[in-house]
Amino acid sequence: MSHDGEDLYGILNERNIREVQFGTNKIFSTWYGSNVYFDPDIRVLGYLAKSGSSGFDGSNGSNRVNNHEKEDTQYWLDTLYVCEYCFKYADNGEDLASHANHCKFQRHSPGKIKYKSPKYTVKRVKGSKHRLFCQCLCLFTKLFLDNKSMYFKVDHYEFYIIYETSSTKPLGFFSKDTVSYYQNNLACVLIFPPYQRRQLGTFLLDFSYKVSKSEGLISGPEFPLSPFGLIGYVKYWSLKICWEFAEGELANLEKVTLEDISSVTGFRVNDIITALKYLECLGDSNEIYLSILRKKLNRNGCKALVEDEFLLLED
Repeated sequence: MSHDGEDLYGILNERNIREVQFGTNKIFSTWYGSNVYFDPDIRVLGYLAKSGSSGFDGSNGSNRVNNHEKEDTQYWLDTLYVCEYCFKYADNGEDLASHANHCKFQRHSPGKIKYKSPKYTVKRVKGSKHRLFCQCLCLFTKLFLDNKSMYFKVDHYEFYIIYETSSTKPLGFFSKDTVSYYQNNLACVLIFPPYQRRQLGTFLLDFSYKVSKSEGLISGPEFPLSPFGLIGYVKYWSLKICWEFAEGELANLEKVTLEDISSVTGFRVNDIITALKYLECLGDSNEIYLSILRKKLNRNGCKALVEDEFLLLED
């Protein structure tokens, strides 16, 4: 096998899987291409199954594009069938249906509960303990994120996966590198396409800071952020800072420094500066305009913040 950058990281310039069937009734388009599901030479799904059995029962090629017959098509596969409980995959619906009847994670999702409210549950899944589950999750993620390329070396990563409390179907997740030199609290985050526009991304960002604060860390995400990721973080940082000034620990203070905000929120000072500039509440000498700041709270967004009473972070 070739070991150039494209084969190693699965990077493609265009989508090569047209759509995903996620479970038995959710179908949506991919956003980015990845060659890691395939044998890189003949583009047949199931390359990983040769050594790791990441597919259900191997692939019969019934749904893939024949490259010799359709040289001009960009798609290597029309539909990728993915289990919505464990992220194993195949290229035909019969394999998915057969697997779904026996997937052990349909009855009990992996990992340890770290948050449980009447609405949502978050579980921590260690890559070293559930390696295949996390590898398949990473493969699936690459179809919807363009700036992450980690697939197989998951042993020093933790994955925090959000579920509806009454369900074992993952809604989204964030990953965390446990040996990060900069002590980042998040490597990548994704809400799966069927569950977007429910403020779950904001919830997971807030939860990532709850984790790092429980460890006594001033932390933040791994950089560089994608343009989309930066927008999400700036909105979250702004919401959280405004909440602290309107209703939280900073509500009654008349003078506040950047370090004070950092201590309360767990945010890095540079990230706080970014948010305050976005809010137009920071003067030339880093003076914070508290009166303006306290009026900018979007109370609707606060519904997406983590409720401390449901945290279960102590190991």
